[in-house]
Amino acid sequence: MKNILVLLLTLLLLPAARASSNLLENGSFESHGDPLKGWKFKYDKEGESWYFDNYKNVKVEPRIDGRSGVLALFGDQNTVAGAGQGTKVDSFPVEVKPGGRYRLSLSARSTGPGTRTLVEGYQWRPGVKPHPNPDISEVRKCFKSELVYFGGQKGGTFSSVSRAWQNASVTFPSEKPSPLAVDKLSKMEFLVVHIVAIQGGEGTLYIDDVELEQVEGPRAK
Repeated sequence: MKNILVLLLTLLLLPAARASSNLLENGSFESHGDPLKGWKFKYDKEGESWYFDNYKNVKVEPRIDGRSGVLALFGDQNTVAGAGQGTKVDSFPVEVKPGGRYRLSLSARSTGPGTRTLVEGYQWRPGVKPHPNPDISEVRKCFKSELVYFGGQKGGTFSSVSRAWQNASVTFPSEKPSPLAVDKLSKMEFLVVHIVAIQGGEGTLYIDDVELEQVEGPRAK
């Protein structure tokens, strides 16, 4: 009887163990009272003028396609394929140690736009005193992962996304990075998940179940 109870307790704890492997604070977009907690979608600082109206096109659908908490990035034709730069969100910076390998995975479907989804590595900007909750404006980019490609696509500056839900992932850095990449990775202190609805046509890009996991190397801080 004791062994059965131990087995049942282990099974009950498994979902929590899996969830804890996600380095993102709110990759499910289901945070109670604030479904966009952990994500930057308002861009109103100097140099961000392209995205001053970005927040108007970002929301979380409480329920859609049988899924709860789905990120919705809308873009009209001009925003996604004209002079605009798409509609985007960035995760809050995740502090990491040098030397790790990571996997970004997510689900997506679209009624028009494609996506440019990747992970960017950052380090503190000169003159900024390190503190526990950095804003993207306080760090500078030093690394980019490959893009996440949906379907059979394997290259390009964005990925098309079908109307049916698809899962995709990217693992980074490569197992044998170049000397230049090694130098950049040695300076990396934070990871940011960057998701943009861009190219394609007018419509909405839906995103769900965004997970950033460490698969090798020194554990994240």
